[in-house]
Amino acid sequence: MFHLAAITSQALTRHGWFAPGHVDPNRPFWAAWPQEPLLLLGLGLTVCLYWVGWSRLSRVGAGGAVATWRAAAFLTGSLAVGIALLSPIAAFSERLFFMHMIHHLLLLLIAPPLLLLGQPLVPMLWGLPRQVRKPLGRALRTGQPLARIGDVITTSIFAAAAFVVTLAVWHIPVFYDAAQGRTFTHDLEHLMFFGTALLYWWPIIHPSGGRRRLSFGLALPYLLPPFLESMLIGVMLTFAGQPLYQTYAEMQMPWGLNPVTDQQLGGLIMWIPGGMFFLIPMIGLLIALLNNEERPVRPGPMPRREQTSGGSG
Repeated sequence: MFHLAAITSQALTRHGWFAPGHVDPNRPFWAAWPQEPLLLLGLGLTVCLYWVGWSRLSRVGAGGAVATWRAAAFLTGSLAVGIALLSPIAAFSERLFFMHMIHHLLLLLIAPPLLLLGQPLVPMLWGLPRQVRKPLGRALRTGQPLARIGDVITTSIFAAAAFVVTLAVWHIPVFYDAAQGRTFTHDLEHLMFFGTALLYWWPIIHPSGGRRRLSFGLALPYLLPPFLESMLIGVMLTFAGQPLYQTYAEMQMPWGLNPVTDQQLGGLIMWIPGGMFFLIPMIGLLIALLNNEERPVRPGPMPRREQTSGGSG
């Protein structure tokens, strides 16, 4: 996904030739906009590439391959990435734990499924120049090495394990504290969160409109482990009597908050809204599964009986 490249550029803006300055901690919330020119450029180019490809598909009469509502979902997902990384939420996430949890929800549970609902692979491929599009399209065909690698990393077992382990590891205090501030480790955390989230939602929402890896029945248990994990981490953070992360224990916090209250708010956000982003799809899948089971099966034609005569002869 090109959004991964956009997030990768964040590391360059912080540690390379285009390093922006810190946001003034004394600014009010709505004035604290991070200066990330390469990241902004990457997000803008991603949206433009998708739009160009979607327009080309429409002109050649293949616009039905990606419905308008799916294009809107992709744009909304891109907006969610922008809000997570380029808004005051990103700036204040360096000072407030609960704001950091909002930041993570956007990157893990809101942006990735919306981007995949936009079926981005085909429009973005068509957005490329012909001389690039054709060889890349051949490389993505079934059976090619790149396609085989993609098949492996998007299997439900690999994707779920990568997502659950990544979420757990980066919430261990020693790793969480190491990833705070404007550091390469923080950018690595973002890449792992966003990348594994895309892999995790892939078996449920195929990004090119292909067949889903998981049926309704299998998708239900697939959603259960991260749902329970999110609730468990949220409960631990909410009821902890002292700050678990040294970063915020030593932070002078705005808005009259103290580290424990800030951590409790962050735990509640991960526990309740974070859990709902799994619970709602689980309920939807259960309803779809029940509807499929209750759908009456039309009887086929009755087998014709052989005509037998009254006597043998």
